Amino acid sequence: MSARTVRLIALGAILTVPLAGCTDDRAPTAQETAAAPAPTATATHAPAAPPAPPISDGGTPMESHLGEDTSAPAPVWDDASRKEAQTLAQDVMTAYARPAAPQEQWWAEFSKHLSAQAAYDYQWVDPTSIPASTVTGPATITAEPSVYLAELTVPTDAGPYGVLLSRTDGPSPWQVERITPPESLEQPADGESA
Repeated sequence: MSARTVRLIALGAILTVPLAGCTDDRAPTAQETAAAPAPTATATHAPAAPPAPPISDGGTPMESHLGEDTSAPAPVWDDASRKEAQTLAQDVMTAYARPAAPQEQWWAEFSKHLSAQAAYDYQWVDPTSIPASTVTGPATITAEPSVYLAELTVPTDAGPYGVLLSRTDGPSPWQVERITPPESLEQPADGESA
């Protein structure tokens, strides 16, 4: 049998099988089965499954590489969280404004208040370059842009410093993201007059 004949028989079988299935209850003959083309798989795009969480040595899922725990409740602004923010801002500025402290001691006491990003950013600060040497009053909240952020001002003998705090969820403590020197101490940009 030629290839053309096989194709014609196959095409005829394809066209008549649906009709035959409606009117004929008999099983296909060996010749009909041989002439029918094999079914082909069609590509379908199933949604990709999310990646499995990394597994620790003990066989339990580990936290994500970002350390996020989305099952914790969101933080709220209440008197307790405001007090915690004020206490942290006061404590971090007390630890920061010590230009006479030895570098290692200064860093050990200052860095415990910092977020991971802030610790990276402030790791090379030389305490002798800090103009403030003492905190002169209580921290005050100047802005509450979200339940995850707080902006505070802490007065020092060199002027008021800004402190930006953050938290990742309700149970997490506040952490320092940034300390901003008083405007009078900020260096002018290149080309600007002092």
